[in-house]
Amino acid sequence: MFKIKQSLDAVNYGAYFYNGNPLSMEEIVDRAVAFGYDAVDLWPHRPLTFPPDMTKGQKTKLLSYANDKGIKFAAVDACTNFMRTDHVLVPHTEKELLYVRSCCELARDLDCKVVRLLPAFIGYFWHDYWDKGYCNTAMHSRTVEVSTQDDYLLEWDSVRAGIIDSAKIAREFGVTLAVQGHPPVVNCVQDLIDLVDEVDMDNVKIGLDLPLFDHQEPDYIAKIVKTIGKKMIHSHTLGVILRYGPSGFVYASEEVVPGDGIENWLPFFNACKEVGYEGYFAYEQCAPFLMPGHKKPTIEEIDRRQKAGFEFIKSFEAQL
Repeated sequence: MFKIKQSLDAVNYGAYFYNGNPLSMEEIVDRAVAFGYDAVDLWPHRPLTFPPDMTKGQKTKLLSYANDKGIKFAAVDACTNFMRTDHVLVPHTEKELLYVRSCCELARDLDCKVVRLLPAFIGYFWHDYWDKGYCNTAMHSRTVEVSTQDDYLLEWDSVRAGIIDSAKIAREFGVTLAVQGHPPVVNCVQDLIDLVDEVDMDNVKIGLDLPLFDHQEPDYIAKIVKTIGKKMIHSHTLGVILRYGPSGFVYASEEVVPGDGIENWLPFFNACKEVGYEGYFAYEQCAPFLMPGHKKPTIEEIDRRQKAGFEFIKSFEAQL
């Protein structure tokens, strides 16, 4: 039997997208236990576990608390961006690397083997000029460089270099990096595969999230998972629906409970079983949503989603 090891992503309880207060990490661990999760993904940002805020004693206490509850820490989910700076005297990537070092130290101290990195994360999916390019997304307004894709290649080179430098840091702490694809530079699954192949370091692997696949055809899903194989080291579960406007125009997406979205989970889990995937699947609520009456949710709705999502994903174990 293939066990789908599930992790509760702490970002869900940072009070970013619900009315109410953030939970403590101990409260998040308690919820993971109550809802049936095997682990917790750490969110290394305020107000939760921003590494510079945590003393050695606090980390020791948190690890002991989680161990006593039978909860592992599956990954440190860092939000990073290794795109080029917009000023020569503002060394953006250097600051990112300092943050990566602090996340790797946090991972080591909390007995966590994986740090998730985003190669080029701006929060939003697409930036202002995404549709102004020529055969690729544009990084700025139309110029000769955009027409030759040199604007994109400069960003790609910067991102790749940032991942390589991060891997060298991670190696000092015995940590493996899970690189997760996300626009505006790593725009499709093949981009993610290419990036990790070009980095070509044994501690750089892939965080493979089904909701970010190009499409949800069963054969395509199976092919991607089997192509990545043992390079897959982490994954997130969430549901996504597309929001349509006049004439079928897709104007937004919305995160929903797994099972309510467009994702084709069964071929994904079957392929994960076939390649011998041993990592965790973390349920992440990382975007805003509204309740009926155009109201922001409360923490009770977050709890409901965490419980419903866990049960839905767990139900696939009997089908594998």
